[in-house]
Amino acid sequence: MKNTGKLIFSILIILLTIHLAMAKPKDILTLKLDQAIQIAVKNNPKIKIAASKIKEAEGKIVQAKSFKAPKVTFLSKYFYTNNLPNFYPQAMKQVPVMSASGPVAGEYVPLRPLAPYPGNDGDVFTMDINLMLPLYTNGKITNANKNAQLLKELFVQNKNQSVAEIVYNVKKAFINILFLNNVISLNRKVIKQLETHYDLAKKAYEQGVRSEFEVISFEAKIEEFKSKLVDLKGKRKVAETGLKNLLNLALTDSVHCAGQLDILDTDLSINASEMFQKSLQTNFQVQMLTKKEKMYKNLKAIHAAANRPTLFSFANYHVYHGKNFPPYDQAWQNGWAVGAGVSVPLFDGNYTSGKVQETQASIEEIGQNMEGLKLKIRFEIKSLLQEFQSLRAQLASFGRTLNVAKKGFEIAQISYKNGVITNVQLNDAQLNVFRNQLQIEKIKKELLIKKAKLELIEGTIH
Repeated sequence: MKNTGKLIFSILIILLTIHLAMAKPKDILTLKLDQAIQIAVKNNPKIKIAASKIKEAEGKIVQAKSFKAPKVTFLSKYFYTNNLPNFYPQAMKQVPVMSASGPVAGEYVPLRPLAPYPGNDGDVFTMDINLMLPLYTNGKITNANKNAQLLKELFVQNKNQSVAEIVYNVKKAFINILFLNNVISLNRKVIKQLETHYDLAKKAYEQGVRSEFEVISFEAKIEEFKSKLVDLKGKRKVAETGLKNLLNLALTDSVHCAGQLDILDTDLSINASEMFQKSLQTNFQVQMLTKKEKMYKNLKAIHAAANRPTLFSFANYHVYHGKNFPPYDQAWQNGWAVGAGVSVPLFDGNYTSGKVQETQASIEEIGQNMEGLKLKIRFEIKSLLQEFQSLRAQLASFGRTLNVAKKGFEIAQISYKNGVITNVQLNDAQLNVFRNQLQIEKIKKELLIKKAKLELIEGTIH
């Protein structure tokens, strides 16, 4: 029994080994920023929904155009009924005999006249073709067609806004991943330098030049940066998961973001007033509100026309049999009619005026939303441009400080080898370089994200 168990265990180990050997490692998807944007625009459900809304609006355009066309209906019926026209004899009557000079006195003819009576059983067939064409509707049809076209334009702008938001979010996630890549690289460099210093300290300790405390201090500092490295890798994994969600990729896919934090095109010289005026023309949200306001104005005109006369024309052609008095009930009858008509609403309990009032309130609400949106855009543009100037100044300042820090670290390394300074001073010099490098990477990240935000406000998609 014991040998059987060992045999089964050995077989399982062999099968598992074969499976692992045959399993192919999953490919890593390496993406540049423009490739990530293309995938997101293609795959993101929000953009697909916006595209469906455009198709929906195109269907409404077809519907609105149909109001101008004549409406033709065809109705045909065949049925059996017991209520068809018939004749029945009335009571006997004495009808005077007529002569050239008038009734003959005292002479009568007995007659039993027939009277119409709807009590005949039989089958009936009818067929009608009706045509109705509106001639004048006080602008209801014209404004309905305008609104259908405006609805499509609104949904197009809505899709553009969705694309712009996706592009902005992809850029932000991508930039954050590139930033974390750079910070992880900086941490690895620091660890590598610390390990070099650690080796020097151990050799010096063995020679009795350095104390054990310095060796332990380097070990602690190395472990500190290694723990930071684990934390940074975890944050990068979270950022990559966010990017995969934006790209609508499977969470099991592996993604690598390729590129650098290039800030060459972030030196903006445009002023806030010029950018604000441009944004009023190109911002997708502004354009959507403008379209929506026009639609509500057209809708107000449609509601206002509801209690005004409507002029229309009509035509009819009909065929039937079985509806006449016998013996003509089996004869086929047909005829036609053409004409014009007018429909005049007289009283609707102020329903129309209420709809007009409601629509006017919506127009005023859109106007207030537009004013609020303009204030928001103006504030965001001014704030972003001021932050750009501040970040640019900080970048230049930290660049100069970094050069000084690097020089100081070079001197500190030589001094430490020669026993002039302690490990604390060496670590301070090294951390000073790291802090400046880290701050420069943060500024680059912020510059690129803020530029992407400005592009979103301007309505720029690329």
